[in-house]
Amino acid sequence: MSDTDVYVSPSRVPATIALILAVVGAAGMAWSFVTGISAALDASGSGATPYVVVFLVAAALVVAALVISIVCLARGLARGIAGLALLIALAPVVAVIVLRVVATA
Repeated sequence: MSDTDVYVSPSRVPATIALILAVVGAAGMAWSFVTGISAALDASGSGATPYVVVFLVAAALVVAALVISIVCLARGLARGIAGLALLIALAPVVAVIVLRVVATA
């Protein structure tokens, strides 16, 4: 091992992947939701279909982050990073539930 090599603990890799997926998924969901709403309400545009696709892909990333972070917590791997990933991944899920409840009220 030379001086330029960086050692990364193998226990942190899945939790870091979960954190990256959670951040990218949450940001993608927020962006596509807001932009998709304005595209759907704009009569001159081509519609909101691309934004719906981006939203669903981002939601899949968030679900993957939830699963990976729960597995990391259960195995005891990098609990801090996995816990943070879990909190970030739960934020859009809670937001969608709140929006649904508000819309039906």
